[in-house]
Amino acid sequence: MKRRRLGQHSLIDEEMINRMVMVAEVSRKDVVFEFGSGTGNLTEILCERAGMVISYEIDGNLYNRAKLRLGELKNLKLIHGDGLKSRHKFNKLVSNIPYSKSRKFIMWLSRKSFERAVITVQKEFAEKLLSQQGSKDYKAITVIARASFDMEPLEVVGRDSFKPRPTVDSLMLLLKPIQNKIEDATISSLKLLFSFRGRKVGTAIKTVCKREGKSYNDMLKKFHPEIFQKRIEQLSVEESVRVAKELADL
Repeated sequence: MKRRRLGQHSLIDEEMINRMVMVAEVSRKDVVFEFGSGTGNLTEILCERAGMVISYEIDGNLYNRAKLRLGELKNLKLIHGDGLKSRHKFNKLVSNIPYSKSRKFIMWLSRKSFERAVITVQKEFAEKLLSQQGSKDYKAITVIARASFDMEPLEVVGRDSFKPRPTVDSLMLLLKPIQNKIEDATISSLKLLFSFRGRKVGTAIKTVCKREGKSYNDMLKKFHPEIFQKRIEQLSVEESVRVAKELADL
């Protein structure tokens, strides 16, 4: 499937833009982060409602267009750069996420402290985030997202809502952080664990332990034997995180 490049498509549907800002409950007390200014359509509405908007745009041409249009706004910090490298603090996030950066964005957001985020992502990717254990779409990123956020699908955003028009639809999601964040070492172990998707948990762990010089017997002591007979994709979110954490802690 052809994916758009970073910053290539801008959300132009005013109704959808206002819907995102409304669901995010943006007010003057908020510092809002925007990942990808684009041509500034969403940025402008955010600046009308928020106390401060921090907006990143990596594409030079789009950054210059947004700066020309919005550069005089006092409550806008417009930055030419990669939002995934930002360390700015914020309490709300409202963004149209470039399809090619969706996975990295979810990983980045899982490390942040915030109140709520409203995003649009490729519909296919959103369905992967929301998928249930045992399904073909249930991957490491699914577990990371579901362990990090309460996620609510809001509505499909049709391809006509963007310019240029992409070849796929998007989905608007509301994300609220779950209190306990997954540690980086556990995330690394989760990715490794799901690289054995389709194989039994016991086989995957034995292979990892042998490769990294860890004790498989120590892992056997930590879980009920039944869990080792499941296939990786049959583990629940909680089981996946626990196995990954124990593997990381060996």
